[in-house]
Amino acid sequence: MGKKMLTADEMLKKWKRRFFILLSIFAVFLALAGFYTYLNYDYLVFKHFISQHYIYTNTLDQLYKKQLKRDVKGKYYTYFDDLVISSVTEKIREINNDKYTYLYIPEQYERYKQEEKAEADRSEVKALNGNTVYLRLTNFSKYTKDFVAKNLKTLEKYPNIIIDLRDNRGGDVDAMNKIADLFLPRGNVITTDKLRLLDWVSKARKKQVLKYRKIAILQNKDSASASECLIGALKDNLDNVVLIGEPTFGKGIGQYTIDLKKGFAVKATVMLWYTPKGYNIHGKGFAPDIPYQGDDIVDFALAELMK
Repeated sequence: MGKKMLTADEMLKKWKRRFFILLSIFAVFLALAGFYTYLNYDYLVFKHFISQHYIYTNTLDQLYKKQLKRDVKGKYYTYFDDLVISSVTEKIREINNDKYTYLYIPEQYERYKQEEKAEADRSEVKALNGNTVYLRLTNFSKYTKDFVAKNLKTLEKYPNIIIDLRDNRGGDVDAMNKIADLFLPRGNVITTDKLRLLDWVSKARKKQVLKYRKIAILQNKDSASASECLIGALKDNLDNVVLIGEPTFGKGIGQYTIDLKKGFAVKATVMLWYTPKGYNIHGKGFAPDIPYQGDDIVDFALAELMK
């Protein structure tokens, strides 16, 4: 049977109903926009007032060059938000010595992304003998996450593994979570992130893909942040992990980076993170189970695994 044809009155009621729904949505949007404008009224007035009317433009030129490293060619309004972000984050660093909170100017941000990939390309997987595979992770990024995924078949072949996190200063926590997930049974806590508004618990979501009899993690004073997250996740959840090397850096805080317009980005410290057993390592780090500083640390770790 075909669709029932609506009468003219029914069609009119239908379109009226749609019109009032759209009108209601538009009214809510206007109300929210008005409320947001009200909350930011002082800033918006200041932005327009200074960028459009401040008479000493040579002072503005110097300020923009100092903070943003560029001649904005009189586009003070266009770059005003970036100027404010740069100035505020600079003051945060001065007051709290928080070197992780800052504005990336476009050239810095592009260079950072290029260096992140080049650093990840130095990651390595190789067999050390018939029982042990070596995994070196140089950072945590989408590139190292993909690197581990591409080498899963090799990593699965061996009963023991050496994970080398020396000089790995961290990176993308999401990439770290994905890598940690491979080593842990489903449901195991990876980290607990304490933000201002909530606590976020990251857990292993998939079945344990990489199962080992023994795991040795190599660490040094430059193993930091996401590297320490991975160390904590494996050490707290598994009973076959040994830490070899030096005490780690001790960075128990985390940052988030947000892309902005015109190639800028802002990075800020937004959380404290805790190991699965509730330990925050900020300023402390992880002490090794077996202290060792020799250049032959890989051979040393291999000998430990063979015991």
